[in-house]
Amino acid sequence: MSDARRDWLAGLLAEAAARFGVTLDGEPVRGSYDRTLAARTSGPAWLRVTAQPPEWAQGEIWDGIATATGAPFDAIPMPRHLRSAEWATRWDDVDQVVRADLMTFVDEPAVSTGLVLDHPVDLPDAWWAGLRVGLDTLRRVTATERRVLEPDAVRSSILARFDVEIDLGRVDWEVAHGDLHFGNLTAPNLTILDWEYWGWAPAGYDAAVLACSAILRPDVAARVRAEFADVLGTYSGAVAQLAAADKYLRLVGIGAYPEIADPVRRRAATVLRDQLG
Repeated sequence: MSDARRDWLAGLLAEAAARFGVTLDGEPVRGSYDRTLAARTSGPAWLRVTAQPPEWAQGEIWDGIATATGAPFDAIPMPRHLRSAEWATRWDDVDQVVRADLMTFVDEPAVSTGLVLDHPVDLPDAWWAGLRVGLDTLRRVTATERRVLEPDAVRSSILARFDVEIDLGRVDWEVAHGDLHFGNLTAPNLTILDWEYWGWAPAGYDAAVLACSAILRPDVAARVRAEFADVLGTYSGAVAQLAAADKYLRLVGIGAYPEIADPVRRRAATVLRDQLG
Protein backbone atom coordinates (compact mmCIF):
# COMPACT_ATOMS: atom_id res chain seq x y z
CA MET A 1 0.00 0.00 0.00
CA SER A 2 1.22 3.48 -0.81
CA ASP A 3 2.17 6.00 1.84
CA ALA A 4 -0.62 8.21 0.53
CA ARG A 5 -3.20 5.48 1.16
CA ARG A 6 -1.82 4.92 4.66
CA ASP A 7 -2.05 8.64 5.38
CA TRP A 8 -5.62 8.62 4.10
CA LEU A 9 -6.52 5.76 6.46
CA ALA A 10 -4.92 7.69 9.32
CA GLY A 11 -7.19 10.59 8.49
CA LEU A 12 -10.21 8.28 8.55
CA LEU A 13 -9.14 6.98 11.95
CA ALA A 14 -9.01 10.55 13.27
CA GLU A 15 -12.42 11.29 11.74
CA ALA A 16 -13.89 8.17 13.36
CA ALA A 17 -12.52 9.23 16.75
CA ALA A 18 -14.19 12.61 16.33
CA ARG A 19 -17.50 11.00 15.36
CA PHE A 20 -17.40 8.81 18.48
CA GLY A 21 -16.23 11.60 20.76
CA VAL A 22 -13.01 9.85 21.79
CA THR A 23 -9.36 10.85 21.64
CA LEU A 24 -6.65 8.81 19.96
CA ASP A 25 -3.93 8.12 22.52
CA GLY A 26 -1.92 5.25 21.09
CA GLU A 27 0.20 4.46 18.06
CA PRO A 28 -1.88 3.17 15.14
CA VAL A 29 -1.58 -0.52 14.29
CA ARG A 30 -1.92 -1.60 10.66
CA GLY A 31 -3.78 -4.81 9.84
CA SER A 32 -2.65 -7.42 7.35
CA TYR A 33 -1.87 -5.85 3.98
CA ASP A 34 -2.82 -2.44 5.41
CA ARG A 35 -6.50 -3.21 4.99
CA THR A 36 -7.36 -1.81 8.43
CA LEU A 37 -5.96 0.72 10.86
CA ALA A 38 -6.63 0.70 14.59
CA ALA A 39 -5.50 2.48 17.72
CA ARG A 40 -6.18 2.84 21.42
CA THR A 41 -8.45 5.71 22.40
CA SER A 42 -9.53 7.44 25.57
CA GLY A 43 -11.84 5.37 27.70
CA PRO A 44 -9.80 3.27 27.16
CA ALA A 45 -11.22 1.69 24.03
CA TRP A 46 -9.99 0.32 20.71
CA LEU A 47 -10.97 1.98 17.43
CA ARG A 48 -10.64 0.24 14.08
CA VAL A 49 -11.37 1.57 10.59
CA THR A 50 -11.42 0.08 7.13
CA ALA A 51 -12.55 1.37 3.74
CA GLN A 52 -13.73 -0.58 0.72
CA PRO A 53 -15.53 0.08 -2.56
CA PRO A 54 -19.32 -0.24 -2.14
CA GLU A 55 -19.47 -3.68 -3.74
CA TRP A 56 -17.11 -5.01 -1.04
CA ALA A 57 -18.61 -3.07 1.86
CA GLN A 58 -21.21 -5.71 2.68
CA GLY A 59 -21.58 -9.33 3.71
CA GLU A 60 -19.95 -11.45 6.35
CA ILE A 61 -16.54 -9.81 6.66
CA TRP A 62 -17.98 -6.31 6.78
CA ASP A 63 -20.05 -6.43 9.97
CA GLY A 64 -18.60 -9.41 11.85
CA ILE A 65 -17.30 -7.39 14.79
CA ALA A 66 -20.63 -5.69 15.39
CA THR A 67 -22.68 -8.89 15.09
CA ALA A 68 -20.63 -11.00 17.52
CA THR A 69 -22.70 -9.85 20.49
CA GLY A 70 -25.22 -11.22 22.95
CA ALA A 71 -25.50 -14.83 24.07
CA PRO A 72 -23.41 -16.91 23.95
CA PHE A 73 -20.71 -14.40 22.95
CA ASP A 74 -21.06 -12.76 26.36
CA ALA A 75 -19.46 -15.88 27.88
CA ILE A 76 -16.44 -15.85 25.53
CA PRO A 77 -13.25 -13.93 26.42
CA MET A 78 -13.33 -11.31 23.67
CA PRO A 79 -13.54 -7.53 23.22
CA ARG A 80 -17.05 -6.09 23.57
CA HIS A 81 -18.47 -4.09 20.70
CA LEU A 82 -19.44 -0.57 21.71
CA ARG A 83 -20.39 1.40 18.59
CA SER A 84 -20.15 1.35 14.81
CA ALA A 85 -20.41 3.97 12.09
CA GLU A 86 -20.32 4.00 8.31
CA TRP A 87 -19.98 6.85 5.86
CA ALA A 88 -19.23 7.39 2.18
CA THR A 89 -16.08 8.99 0.85
CA ARG A 90 -13.74 8.76 -2.13
CA TRP A 91 -10.16 7.68 -2.65
CA ASP A 92 -8.27 8.30 -5.88
CA ASP A 93 -11.56 9.16 -7.60
CA VAL A 94 -13.16 5.87 -6.54
CA ASP A 95 -16.18 5.64 -4.23
CA GLN A 96 -15.41 4.10 -0.85
CA VAL A 97 -17.42 3.14 2.22
CA VAL A 98 -15.71 3.64 5.57
CA ARG A 99 -16.57 1.43 8.52
CA ALA A 100 -15.46 2.25 12.05
CA ASP A 101 -15.90 -0.07 15.05
CA LEU A 102 -15.27 0.96 18.65
CA MET A 103 -14.54 -1.88 21.09
CA THR A 104 -13.42 -2.36 24.65
CA PHE A 105 -9.64 -2.16 25.03
CA VAL A 106 -7.64 -5.33 25.71
CA ASP A 107 -4.52 -4.65 27.75
CA GLU A 108 -2.75 -7.90 26.85
CA PRO A 109 -0.25 -8.58 24.05
CA ALA A 110 -1.02 -11.01 21.27
CA VAL A 111 0.93 -14.27 21.34
CA SER A 112 2.25 -13.56 17.83
CA THR A 113 2.67 -10.41 15.78
CA GLY A 114 1.65 -12.12 12.55
CA LEU A 115 -0.29 -14.99 11.04
CA VAL A 116 2.51 -17.48 11.76
CA LEU A 117 4.04 -18.12 15.19
CA ASP A 118 7.82 -17.92 14.80
CA HIS A 119 9.12 -17.92 18.38
CA PRO A 120 8.87 -20.19 21.45
CA VAL A 121 5.88 -19.72 23.73
CA ASP A 122 4.97 -21.23 27.08
CA LEU A 123 1.21 -21.12 27.50
CA PRO A 124 -0.14 -22.53 30.78
CA ASP A 125 -2.72 -25.29 31.01
CA ALA A 126 -5.32 -22.76 32.17
CA TRP A 127 -4.84 -20.80 28.94
CA TRP A 128 -5.49 -23.87 26.81
CA ALA A 129 -8.49 -24.81 28.94
CA GLY A 130 -9.91 -21.31 28.52
CA LEU A 131 -9.47 -21.51 24.76
CA ARG A 132 -11.27 -24.82 24.63
CA VAL A 133 -14.16 -23.51 26.72
CA GLY A 134 -14.40 -20.38 24.58
CA LEU A 135 -14.55 -22.29 21.31
CA ASP A 136 -16.96 -24.85 22.73
CA THR A 137 -19.19 -21.95 23.75
CA LEU A 138 -19.01 -20.51 20.24
CA ARG A 139 -20.10 -23.86 18.80
CA ARG A 140 -23.46 -23.36 20.52
CA VAL A 141 -24.32 -20.51 18.12
CA THR A 142 -26.86 -21.71 15.57
CA ALA A 143 -28.99 -18.67 14.68
CA THR A 144 -26.82 -17.20 11.94
CA GLU A 145 -26.44 -17.48 8.19
CA ARG A 146 -22.87 -16.17 8.27
CA ARG A 147 -20.29 -18.46 6.66
CA VAL A 148 -16.52 -18.59 6.96
CA LEU A 149 -16.44 -21.13 4.12
CA GLU A 150 -18.96 -22.32 1.54
CA PRO A 151 -19.34 -26.10 1.21
CA ASP A 152 -18.83 -26.18 -2.56
CA ALA A 153 -15.78 -23.93 -2.26
CA VAL A 154 -14.28 -26.25 0.35
CA ARG A 155 -14.81 -29.27 -1.90
CA SER A 156 -13.41 -27.60 -5.01
CA SER A 157 -10.38 -26.07 -3.30
CA ILE A 158 -9.40 -29.37 -1.63
CA LEU A 159 -9.83 -31.20 -4.93
CA ALA A 160 -7.69 -28.65 -6.76
CA ARG A 161 -4.99 -28.49 -4.10
CA PHE A 162 -4.78 -32.09 -2.90
CA ASP A 163 -6.48 -34.09 -5.65
CA VAL A 164 -8.98 -35.69 -3.28
CA GLU A 165 -12.76 -35.64 -3.52
CA ILE A 166 -14.44 -35.10 -0.15
CA ASP A 167 -17.93 -36.26 0.77
CA LEU A 168 -19.80 -33.15 1.89
CA GLY A 169 -22.53 -35.36 3.30
CA ARG A 170 -20.08 -36.57 5.95
CA VAL A 171 -18.93 -33.08 6.99
CA ASP A 172 -20.37 -31.57 10.17
CA TRP A 173 -20.53 -27.78 10.30
CA GLU A 174 -20.32 -25.50 13.32
CA VAL A 175 -19.88 -21.80 14.00
CA ALA A 176 -16.21 -20.81 14.14
CA HIS A 177 -14.14 -17.71 14.74
CA GLY A 178 -12.77 -18.17 11.23
CA ASP A 179 -9.31 -16.63 11.62
CA LEU A 180 -7.92 -18.20 14.78
CA HIS A 181 -4.18 -17.67 14.44
CA PHE A 182 -1.83 -16.79 17.31
CA GLY A 183 -1.88 -13.13 16.34
CA ASN A 184 -5.56 -13.09 17.35
CA LEU A 185 -5.00 -14.61 20.81
CA THR A 186 -3.56 -12.79 23.80
CA ALA A 187 -1.49 -14.11 26.70
CA PRO A 188 -0.89 -14.63 29.54
CA ASN A 189 -4.59 -13.86 29.95
CA LEU A 190 -6.63 -15.18 27.05
CA THR A 191 -8.69 -12.89 24.86
CA ILE A 192 -9.84 -13.92 21.39
CA LEU A 193 -9.46 -10.93 19.07
CA ASP A 194 -10.72 -9.90 15.62
CA TRP A 195 -14.20 -11.31 15.07
CA GLU A 196 -14.45 -10.08 11.52
CA TYR A 197 -14.92 -13.47 9.84
CA TRP A 198 -16.99 -15.62 12.21
CA GLY A 199 -19.58 -18.02 10.82
CA TRP A 200 -20.18 -21.61 9.74
CA ALA A 201 -17.16 -23.80 8.89
CA PRO A 202 -16.29 -27.50 8.96
CA ALA A 203 -16.15 -28.75 12.56
CA GLY A 204 -12.63 -28.30 13.89
CA TYR A 205 -11.70 -25.49 11.51
CA ASP A 206 -10.55 -23.07 14.23
CA ALA A 207 -8.23 -25.68 15.74
CA ALA A 208 -6.97 -26.58 12.26
CA VAL A 209 -6.12 -22.95 11.46
CA LEU A 210 -4.42 -22.54 14.83
CA ALA A 211 -2.28 -25.63 14.21
CA CYS A 212 -1.24 -24.20 10.82
CA SER A 213 -0.41 -20.91 12.53
CA ALA A 214 2.01 -22.85 14.75
CA ILE A 215 3.47 -24.96 11.95
CA LEU A 216 6.99 -23.56 12.53
CA ARG A 217 6.75 -24.46 16.24
CA PRO A 218 6.06 -28.22 16.20
CA ASP A 219 5.65 -28.40 19.96
CA VAL A 220 2.87 -25.80 19.91
CA ALA A 221 1.20 -27.32 16.86
CA ALA A 222 1.24 -30.71 18.61
CA ARG A 223 -0.36 -29.14 21.67
CA VAL A 224 -3.14 -27.68 19.52
CA ARG A 225 -3.79 -31.08 17.96
CA ALA A 226 -3.77 -32.76 21.39
CA GLU A 227 -6.18 -30.24 22.91
CA PHE A 228 -8.62 -30.63 20.02
CA ALA A 229 -7.98 -34.28 19.13
CA ASP A 230 -11.65 -35.16 19.51
CA VAL A 231 -12.69 -32.81 16.69
CA LEU A 232 -9.57 -32.96 14.52
CA GLY A 233 -9.60 -36.76 14.55
CA THR A 234 -12.96 -36.99 12.77
CA TYR A 235 -13.75 -36.94 9.06
CA SER A 236 -14.90 -33.33 9.45
CA GLY A 237 -11.68 -32.53 11.29
CA ALA A 238 -9.64 -33.96 8.44
CA VAL A 239 -11.54 -31.78 5.98
CA ALA A 240 -11.02 -28.79 8.28
CA GLN A 241 -7.27 -29.44 8.38
CA LEU A 242 -7.06 -29.62 4.59
CA ALA A 243 -9.08 -26.41 4.27
CA ALA A 244 -6.76 -24.69 6.76
CA ALA A 245 -3.70 -26.00 4.89
CA ASP A 246 -5.13 -24.61 1.65
CA LYS A 247 -5.67 -21.25 3.37
CA TYR A 248 -2.03 -21.08 4.45
CA LEU A 249 -0.68 -22.35 1.13
CA ARG A 250 -2.60 -19.56 -0.57
CA LEU A 251 -0.62 -17.14 1.57
CA VAL A 252 2.55 -18.77 0.30
CA GLY A 253 1.19 -18.39 -3.22
CA ILE A 254 1.05 -14.60 -2.89
CA GLY A 255 4.60 -14.45 -1.55
CA ALA A 256 3.92 -14.49 2.20
CA TYR A 257 5.60 -16.90 4.63
CA PRO A 258 7.44 -19.08 2.08
CA GLU A 259 9.07 -20.98 4.94
CA ILE A 260 5.77 -22.64 5.88
CA ALA A 261 5.17 -24.26 2.48
CA ASP A 262 6.96 -27.57 3.08
CA PRO A 263 5.76 -28.19 6.67
CA VAL A 264 2.16 -27.35 5.75
CA ARG A 265 2.30 -29.73 2.78
CA ARG A 266 3.78 -32.46 4.99
CA ARG A 267 1.02 -32.02 7.53
CA ALA A 268 -1.62 -32.19 4.81
CA ALA A 269 -0.01 -35.37 3.46
CA THR A 270 -0.22 -36.90 6.94
CA VAL A 271 -3.92 -36.07 7.19
CA LEU A 272 -4.56 -37.51 3.74
CA ARG A 273 -2.70 -40.71 4.59
CA ASP A 274 -3.91 -41.29 8.14
CA GLN A 275 -7.46 -39.93 8.08
CA LEU A 276 -8.63 -40.02 4.47
CA GLY A 277 -6.44 -42.77 3.03
